[in-house]
Amino acid sequence: MNSGTNFPTAASSPNGAALRQESITLATREHDVMLRAQGLHKTFRLHAQGGTAIPALDGVDLCVRHGECVALVGPSGAGKSTLLRCLYGNYLVGEGRIEIRHDDGHTQRWVDLSTATAREVLSVRRTTLGYVSQFLRVIPRVSTLDIVAEPLRRLGYGDGDAAGRARDLLARLNIPERLWALAPATFSGGEQQRINIARGLIAAAPVLLLDEPTASLDAQNRAVVAQLIGEARAAGSAIVGIFHDEATRDEVASRTLAMRPVLRPAH
Repeated sequence: MNSGTNFPTAASSPNGAALRQESITLATREHDVMLRAQGLHKTFRLHAQGGTAIPALDGVDLCVRHGECVALVGPSGAGKSTLLRCLYGNYLVGEGRIEIRHDDGHTQRWVDLSTATAREVLSVRRTTLGYVSQFLRVIPRVSTLDIVAEPLRRLGYGDGDAAGRARDLLARLNIPERLWALAPATFSGGEQQRINIARGLIAAAPVLLLDEPTASLDAQNRAVVAQLIGEARAAGSAIVGIFHDEATRDEVASRTLAMRPVLRPAH
C-alpha cells in the first residue's frame, strides 16, 4: 500500500553515494569478521571448598576480523588464559555467545561454541580453529616430524606434502634435523615450545589462539615466531593471543583488548 510519502533512497538522497559507500563498508566489515564474543561471563566454583565462587570473566566482548591480531593485556588473574580456553571450547561460559565463522568443506556458517555439540566443536577445531598452548602435549613414541605434520594429514594432505611443510617449519624454528626423527619427550622446554608452534601454525587455520607462544624462547627464536605470526596475519588468519614479551606483542598485534580481574562480591 502506498502511503503517499516518498521516502529518500540512497539513489535519490543528496548523500546517496555516501550512504551506499557506508552500506558497502559495513557489509565488508561484517564479511571480514571471523570470531565474535558477546557478554561472556565465567565463574569457577570450588566444590571442595564449600562451593566458593571465583568470578573470572564479567561481560567480555570481542570481535576479530581477517588479518587482525588482538593481544589480550592485563595483570595476572585478569582472565586472559580463561578467555582463550573459552574461545577454544575447553571451558563453558556461564553467559554469552562465542560465534565463529566455520567452513566444514560443504557450507560456511556461524557456529556458537557456547552451545555447540561436541561433534561441532571437533569439526571447528579440525578445519577452522587452531590453538597454541604454552606446553607441548607429548605423544609417546611419535616423532617430532610426525607430530608437526599430523594436522595437515588430518586435512587430507599427502604424506610427502605434509612432511615437506613440517621440515620447512622445523628448520625455520631452528630445531636440529637430527631431532626430527625423535619423540620430543626429552627435549628442552624451548624446543618443545617451538615444535608446538610449528604444529599449531602448519595448517594455516582461519582463526588462531596463541597462549604465550614465545614464553620459553630466546631472542632469535622469538623473532622467528613473530615473523611466522605476521605471515599468518598476511594470509588472512584472525588471531587472538597473549604475549607477555612486550616487544613481540608490539610487533605482531594490530590492537589490544585490556582485561582486569573481576572483583569478588563482598560478603
